[in-house]
Amino acid sequence: MLTNFPTKKLSDPKVQILRRGAEYRALFLYHILKALKDHGYEFEMIGREGIFALGRSNRAGFPDTDIPEVFTDTLLEPPGASSMQIERTVLSEKEAKLEFGYCPMCELWQKVTDDQDMIALLCDIAMEVDRGLVDTYPEFTLRLGKRISAGEAVCDFWIRKK
Repeated sequence: MLTNFPTKKLSDPKVQILRRGAEYRALFLYHILKALKDHGYEFEMIGREGIFALGRSNRAGFPDTDIPEVFTDTLLEPPGASSMQIERTVLSEKEAKLEFGYCPMCELWQKVTDDQDMIALLCDIAMEVDRGLVDTYPEFTLRLGKRISAGEAVCDFWIRKK
């Protein structure tokens, strides 16, 4: 069972707007993939390809760097980090780990379906955006470990130098 509740109820309107935006993207993804599935399409493959391409297209908003700290600093900028309760929990020259303490997308999916396997799959497809972005950095590898959608308290996101 998912336990995904914001532990920080931030009253900052920018944080609330970002959370609502993430929920809207989650709803959009859910309905598009559900329609593809209902019509017999390979919804998982199509979703992964499209979201991966979206991640690659996000490269322009990130720094040219081979330093994990510099890369992850971009994800820690306010108010974005606050909307998902992101904290850096590991930092060295070779790696950085971020933990996401809340996921507005998972919260939305919990409202539209009680199918935990589908929520986990939607989450993994949505994380193709991260895989696509990091794919544009030949000097980094990405490991996505713990997941809120799998019942963990946090999602973790590891960037490591090759």
